[in-house]
Amino acid sequence: MKHRALLVDLALVAVAALDGVLGLYTTGATELVLTLVGAAGLLLRRRLPLVAVALALPGLFITGGPIAAVIALYTVAARVSSTTLVVVASAVTFLGLAVSWDTLDTINDFVLALVFATMTTGGAVAVGRLQRNQARLAASLAELRRAREEETRLAAREAVAEERAHLAREMHDVVSHQVSLITVQAGALMVRVDDPEVIDTADTIRTLAATTLTELRQMLLVLRADGPEAAPLTPQPTLDHLGELLATDDLDVTARIDLPDGLPQVLQRAVYRTVQEGLTNVRKHAPGARVNVTGEVEAGTTVVLRVHNSAPTRPGPPPVATARLGHLGLSERAHLLGGSFLSRAHDDGSYEIELRLPLSGSARP
Repeated sequence: MKHRALLVDLALVAVAALDGVLGLYTTGATELVLTLVGAAGLLLRRRLPLVAVALALPGLFITGGPIAAVIALYTVAARVSSTTLVVVASAVTFLGLAVSWDTLDTINDFVLALVFATMTTGGAVAVGRLQRNQARLAASLAELRRAREEETRLAAREAVAEERAHLAREMHDVVSHQVSLITVQAGALMVRVDDPEVIDTADTIRTLAATTLTELRQMLLVLRADGPEAAPLTPQPTLDHLGELLATDDLDVTARIDLPDGLPQVLQRAVYRTVQEGLTNVRKHAPGARVNVTGEVEAGTTVVLRVHNSAPTRPGPPPVATARLGHLGLSERAHLLGGSFLSRAHDDGSYEIELRLPLSGSARP
């Protein structure tokens, strides 16, 4: 845009200078210099339009060359906000155009000079003011567009906040209530039976339900908040929590996790959630299976985690309705971090999930 404006100014300077050069046969050196000074002054018209007019007026009064003065007057009308200054510049230019008429010997010549000066001056001012109003209108439309976009964004944000609050209420009324009942029923079972194995199982159910209820309530706080920064989901699981997750009495787990402690938090959470999902699936679909969990950094660039379980050794409980979103969530999490998630069943009845994440995946939350 700046290059285009410069080219336009140079073209106008050339036209105004040509006006002086073509008049060499009727003017002297002084008139030529004044015309060239007025033409050169057009280079200042964008920043100092009044100065451009002042430099063009001597050439207009002495030589009668109108081009530089008219262009400078147009710029004043387009860029100067003061009506007084525009009127003064117009009046002086009008006077110069009128007195520069070839002859003023008769009334007819005088009228023609006035008509010429009026049309030239009025045209320059009218076009300049039109340009100024157009620019102001464009700025107003742009501001209106920005205001409308901001209003739309705020309305969308309000709608999302309302939907999140509605979702939080529904989750609290349905899921939280049912998980609370599970906790109560498991606690009641512990005091009604004498079988130690049943008591341990009931205690495990009660503990898991209580933990689930706590995490659910933290998620509800996030959903009710206007932004995630207002109610962070804390504490976030890391590699330090893997030991507690793997130290379970109801599964035969062998773990070899050789991952550095300095991994980004998002990668540590992805590893934790993958192990958690793998152990949950073993409990649901492979009772009595042996579980092998390995984690390492391959080639110094990729985190690789595998959860492998053998074939089940005893029949499992009747299947329950499930949305099967666990693997989908892990796959989406891996994709956001620039990695991949795979699951595969083997011919011997065993099952394996594999998570691969680049160390650079920490760039995305």
